[in-house]
Amino acid sequence: MTKITQYFKNVFSALKDFLFSFFGLYIPRPERGYFFNVSVSFDELLNAISGGHPDETISSRASKARNNGKGWGCILCKVLNFFEEDHCDKVILFTTRSNADIQEGECNEI
Repeated sequence: MTKITQYFKNVFSALKDFLFSFFGLYIPRPERGYFFNVSVSFDELLNAISGGHPDETISSRASKARNNGKGWGCILCKVLNFFEEDHCDKVILFTTRSNADIQEGECNEI
């Protein structure tokens, strides 16, 4: 499968989940309420549009990027941690999917 085909497949999957979340047919976090789940599915859609995996939030992707020493991940995690302490550490998902998995590393000081 080409990268462009995978990209559109990921975006379509995230868009489907986002639309289904409005009707309670997609519930990414069953322990949380309706509006939280719609927000998570929207976050997953934005992550897919930006090239990430459709079942991963931007926060989780930023956390992996930070752990891999990527500057954008370090900055985004610092911003998110302002709103919730250790947010990126709490939401990180260690997936085994090749198109979502980022190797761990050390964050460069910014």
